[in-house]
Amino acid sequence: MILIDAGENSDRGFDAKLILASQLSARGHAVAIDESTLPELPDIAQKYQAVSFLADRADIAPSHFLLTGADSIDPETLLRLQSCRLGPGCAVWAVGRFPDRQSILTARSKLAFVLGREAQILDLNGPGHQPLFSPAISPMLASGPAPAAPRTRPALFVILSPEALADAGTVATLAHMDQQSGYRLALILTERDEALTQHPLRLDMPIYLAGDLPPTVFAGLADIAVFLGDDSPSERLAVLALEMMQGGRVVIDCTASSALLATGAPALRGPETLAALPAYIQQTILANIDEIGRFVRKSLWLQQHTLDRLEAALNLTPPAPAPANPAARTVFLPTNGIGLGHAQRCSVIAAAVQPPEACLFAAFPSCVPLIEGRGFACLPLVQKSPDHIDSYANDLVNYLRLRRTLGPDDTLVFDGGFIFASVYRLVLERHLNAIWIRRGLWQAGQDNSAWLRRQHIFKKIIVPGEAFDELNAPVEYGRAVFPVGPVVQTLVADAPDAQTVRAGLRARFDHPVRELVVTMLGGGKAADRSAQLQTLCNIFERRADCLNLIVVWPGSQVPAGLYGWKNTRIVQTRDALSLCHAADMAISAAGYNSFHEMLYHAVPSILMPQMAPMTDDQERRARAASERGLAETVLAHHLFQLEREVAAFLDGGKAAEIRERLTSANLPLRGNQAAARLIEGGRHP
Repeated sequence: MILIDAGENSDRGFDAKLILASQLSARGHAVAIDESTLPELPDIAQKYQAVSFLADRADIAPSHFLLTGADSIDPETLLRLQSCRLGPGCAVWAVGRFPDRQSILTARSKLAFVLGREAQILDLNGPGHQPLFSPAISPMLASGPAPAAPRTRPALFVILSPEALADAGTVATLAHMDQQSGYRLALILTERDEALTQHPLRLDMPIYLAGDLPPTVFAGLADIAVFLGDDSPSERLAVLALEMMQGGRVVIDCTASSALLATGAPALRGPETLAALPAYIQQTILANIDEIGRFVRKSLWLQQHTLDRLEAALNLTPPAPAPANPAARTVFLPTNGIGLGHAQRCSVIAAAVQPPEACLFAAFPSCVPLIEGRGFACLPLVQKSPDHIDSYANDLVNYLRLRRTLGPDDTLVFDGGFIFASVYRLVLERHLNAIWIRRGLWQAGQDNSAWLRRQHIFKKIIVPGEAFDELNAPVEYGRAVFPVGPVVQTLVADAPDAQTVRAGLRARFDHPVRELVVTMLGGGKAADRSAQLQTLCNIFERRADCLNLIVVWPGSQVPAGLYGWKNTRIVQTRDALSLCHAADMAISAAGYNSFHEMLYHAVPSILMPQMAPMTDDQERRARAASERGLAETVLAHHLFQLEREVAAFLDGGKAAEIRERLTSANLPLRGNQAAARLIEGGRHP
């Protein structure tokens, strides 16, 4: 275990520790950072990068203590190191760029005083060792990823400052570049600029902040990096340039001061203006990208700026590579949104994946019983709670759990709306095969830009279709979007018939079941349904021999007032479909799963849409069915209409008419198998 510290006790010093920790970790070394050095108000991205390295100093016994930036040690660091009790077998190293012999002696004496032992010094200065970023605290050495051939369609990353983005001409040029077929464009902003997403052109390429990911991760995503601006890049961006060059990638120096080239680094000189960049990329870079890579890898300057030097000095031997993943798995990660619909949909698709035993789940506690009940292993994730100090605290823990679970050859299938930071980071860091099962029916006028901004991380986007064409979104050209038919669960082969189900209910509740109604209006997270439920209980209370089952997910909160009705019972179950199939009618919300189950299993239903901002357009979906005579739509505030429709269904023969139409309806082929085949095709060979 290598314990890393920095000479400067500051946010900048902590960031330098993170950079070095990510580099050493990428080489296979076990690395730790004292958690007490975490800045008081760290950036969110900084927390995600640090969480896998942070450790209580009392809990670890490091084999090496490495102080980077030792050429400038401040008093706060020295004071902290006085309590840093290192074991007798721990090697102590101070790494820096020392201007003279006296500064080396000063650093050694200070460390000897606070640590009680002599530190070995590694001076990174020397002929040909000019760093890309002079005031750097980290060693500014490349971790040395294996050279890789450029992708068929190279990824071009442009590093820009907010000042450059303030120019409308810059945004117009970027929008033009994003339409070129020879490369895939992405941006890295040196500072956060929220105004960019509100620009009229609404740039559609991936946009990152320089601190979002470790430089080693960015280097694995990019084939070409363009540095613009007046002066040297930041320490992080300079390490990104180093890592890219070490991997034989193309680094283009377009800075006004030729900041990268001035150090002797094997970068290319590019145009200073963004307007001239597209032609330069097409005519000079893409036409010669293989030759440029060979030139970069031969650089003597680069050979002097690798972590090999640090490893050799510290006598660090990279551990043997981990054994290959014996079998690629498919890991489904459904969110739990308003109910358990995402988990149910994923379990239906997973059952069609071959072989199903290669599938496992990572899900929130409310979803675990449903998933395990379908025969799949499940890693429990931590639910968000108002008791957490940070709103994303649970996601940090989930990030660590998923990081330990997911192997490099696994396929991650995410089903949900907003893409969690844990998912976003892991897909990019591990270069995972990632697939998004994405809903397609948005509410009119709903701003889904925050939902879609991260979709570029997915190799495939599967959009389960709606039963009716007008509800399906238009084809998204230029994206790996695959529409499939509606994903609908089926009754199990040995499911009891309607008469058997009714007989069981009659015996269980000691109640006549001349009429059986199933009510499923949701668990209350999307909207308060108390008024509708009480109205329905009152309606069915006046019908002789009627049994009204209010079906909720296990663990749902149920208003106490619903338990006092003679003809109504509360049923907590994950198998609502069997009850609906045996019922005379159902009264249901118009969520994706329940809506399609009513249609595909010919259950006459009154649909009462949820219209909370976080739901899809349930009213539009319900009306599409009622306009075809396949259901009836009653809005939540139309309670008098609700009573009339119940009478029409049960007394006027409307339920029988709708059932007959549903039985003969020409509905699209289910998409269960098609979705499964797309997921199987996403696995690594």
